[in-house]
Amino acid sequence: MLRNRSPKATFLCYHSIADEGMRYLTISAARFERQLDQLASRGLDTGNLDALVGAVEGRLRRPTAFLTFDDGFRDNYTTMLPILRERGQAAFVFVIPPLVDGGSPLAWPEVAAAQRLHPETMLSVTWSMVEEMAAAGIQIGSHTMTHPHLPTLESDELRDELLDSRRRIEERLGSCRTIAFPFGEWSPAVVRASAECGYDYAFTLPTFTGQKNADRLTIPRINVDYRDGTRQFQMKLGRPAKSLLLSPTVTRLRRSVRRAKRR
Repeated sequence: MLRNRSPKATFLCYHSIADEGMRYLTISAARFERQLDQLASRGLDTGNLDALVGAVEGRLRRPTAFLTFDDGFRDNYTTMLPILRERGQAAFVFVIPPLVDGGSPLAWPEVAAAQRLHPETMLSVTWSMVEEMAAAGIQIGSHTMTHPHLPTLESDELRDELLDSRRRIEERLGSCRTIAFPFGEWSPAVVRASAECGYDYAFTLPTFTGQKNADRLTIPRINVDYRDGTRQFQMKLGRPAKSLLLSPTVTRLRRSVRRAKRR
């Protein structure tokens, strides 16, 4: 049920909704709206926190797509929020509190070059924006304090990243029950620390590793980006494609093919 193979639950990972931006993190507003139309045509609701609880507990009654947005791009507020608000749809947004403090550039090392190319797109939301999104029904969760590779951290650093970010969001909004692991990376130690730090639900992104099993603290998502036209997106919503995209065996095969092509 939580392996993103259920016909009733689909977990999708977005980042930025903009006309220009980092290729693998961005789709246009027009394409995003077409994808929402595709969800509706398949009879899929968009899930909020209550629906997530239902999915985890095995009592999700209707087919549901969970729209999750990593990093807290400012266009989540300026572009995504009006679209979803008009349609009465739900989403989860995962923010980085120190960047939210000043609406700062999204510029950790792995994306710093892209931020220099797209400075207007790669900006964080501010707290006032976060508060308005939360008031509109968007579930706000943590994306840690500095967007690190969590499995590489020592236990004290790991706890600081998880607990401090949760507390900062909780202070502003009253609660913070969810987290999306940066880069979608996790390990048993990360999961244990997440539970100890008070998270109820956590999301992974096993695009390059695959993921055989899952529970409430390792919910796997399928990434959506600029390459996903109508046909590709439709395939990602189907049960066979979801199984293939998250299969460790198929993922290893895709990596082997890419390595062979590079040679």
